Amino acid sequence: MRQENLPVASHPWSRRRALKAAGLAGAAAFAPAALSAPAIAQSRRKVTLVYGVQTIDSPADDFFAAIPLGLGLYAEEGLDVRIETVAGAGAAVNLLVSGQAQFATHGTAGLLDGVDKGAPIQGFTCEIPGFIESIAVLADGPIKTFDDLKGKTIGVSANAGAPVYMVKAVMRERGWNPDADASLLAVGTGLPALDALRRNRVQAIVEWDTIYGLFEFYGAKFRFLRPPPIPTLGFAHTTNATIALIAKDPQMVVGLARAIAKAIVYMAAAPPDELTNLHYKMFPASRPAGLSEGQIYRLDALRLHARTAFMGLNARVFERTVKIGDVSDGKILAFRDLLYTGGEIHHSFPADRYFTRQFLAPSNDFDIPALITKAKALRV
Repeated sequence: MRQENLPVASHPWSRRRALKAAGLAGAAAFAPAALSAPAIAQSRRKVTLVYGVQTIDSPADDFFAAIPLGLGLYAEEGLDVRIETVAGAGAAVNLLVSGQAQFATHGTAGLLDGVDKGAPIQGFTCEIPGFIESIAVLADGPIKTFDDLKGKTIGVSANAGAPVYMVKAVMRERGWNPDADASLLAVGTGLPALDALRRNRVQAIVEWDTIYGLFEFYGAKFRFLRPPPIPTLGFAHTTNATIALIAKDPQMVVGLARAIAKAIVYMAAAPPDELTNLHYKMFPASRPAGLSEGQIYRLDALRLHARTAFMGLNARVFERTVKIGDVSDGKILAFRDLLYTGGEIHHSFPADRYFTRQFLAPSNDFDIPALITKAKALRV
C-alpha cells in the first residue's frame, strides 16, 4: 500500500490549526486495483477523493471506498479514483479548495464549517441523511429516560463539536440549564469510554453509530436515548466539490455520485460477510489484529448494521420513494442551527448554500432493482 505525504495550503477556512501540514504528515494514499473492473482504459479520468478520517477500517465506510473501487463502479463511470485519507474534515477541505483534490467526503460539520469560513464548496450527495450520534446508557442500569440524567455526568467524545451541542440542545428543550443541570466529561471514542460507563464514572455516553457497534462486539448492551431535538437532526455525511468544479465539469460530478449511489445499493442488499471480504481484499492493512475470521465477520456486521440504520435504505433503495443521495432541507437546517447555536459556525445560510440537488436525478439513473439482485448474489 503506497504512502505519500501531501502539503496543505493555508486557507482562512482551515478548521483547526492542527489540521494543517503537521496533521497531514501521515496521510495514507489508497489506490487498490479493482477486483472485477474492466481493463483500464487510457480515457479514464484520474481524480482524487479525500476522506476526512485517517483510516477506512470497516465496510460501514465503503460507500465511497472498497465497494466502488473493488467492483469497478468508478471505472464504469470513466473515473480512475484515488482515495487519500487525512486527519480531519478541515484538512480535506483545504486540499479540495487548493485544487489538490477534486472531491472530499466527510462528516457535514466540516462542510458547514468550511462554508461558514468562506470555502466555495457544496455537498452534492448525502450518503447518511440521519443523525448518527446517540445518547446511550447501559440496558440493565437505573437510567431509563434522559430526565434521569439530571445531576449526573454524561461522557462525550470531546469537549466540543456536534455531540456536545446536541446534548446541550436536549437540555434546553427540557428547560434545563446546560451548564449546571448535568456535567459533561470527555471520554474519547475507544474502549476507555465504555469502561467509564461500566464503572459508573459517567452515567451515559454520547458516541456515533459504528462506535456503538464496536462496544456491542465487546459485550455491551445499550438503551439508546434520542429525545427531541435529536429526531429532527440529520445530514451526517456528504461528498463535496468546489462550486467551480460543479459548474465546469458536471459530468465528472454525476459519475462519482452515481458510483456512490450504486455502492449504497450494495450496502443495502449484499450479504454482510461478502462486504467484509471485499473490504479486506481492498484494504488488507485495516484487518483487526488478534481476531478470528468469525469475530471479524461479527464485528463488521455490527458496525455495518449500526451505520445502515441511519442511511434511509428502505426509502432510498427498496421502496425508491426518495432518491439515493437526497436529504431534506429540514435535516440540513436543523443541523446548521445546532452548530450555530453552539457557536461552532457564525452564519446561518440557506440549505442550498450547503447542498445541491442538481445531480440527484442523473446519479439515480440506473436499474436499481436489477442491481439489488446482483448485490444479493455478490461473492468475493
